[in-house]
Amino acid sequence: VYKRQVYGRVANVLMDLSEERGDGTLYIPEKLTQQDIADRVGASREMVARILKDLTIGEYIRFVGRHIIIYTGLPAKY
Repeated sequence: VYKRQVYGRVANVLMDLSEERGDGTLYIPEKLTQQDIADRVGASREMVARILKDLTIGEYIRFVGRHIIIYTGLPAKY
C-alpha cells in the first residue's frame, strides 16, 4: 500500500513539473535528483529510486542527464 501511495505522489510531482514538447512527449526542465523528488513527496530516496527504475523499465520515462522525459501518460495505478 505504501509504495502505491508514494507512486501516486511521485506521478503527480512529475506531471506538475512537466512541460509539453512538440513531439508529444513531456519534459521536466528542472534538474531533479531522486532526493529532490523524495523530499517533495515525503518518502525515502530508495523508494523513489525503485519507482523511477520501474517507470524507466516500463518505458514510461527516460533520463537525459538529470532531466526527465515522459513518453506516455504515467499509469494511473502502480
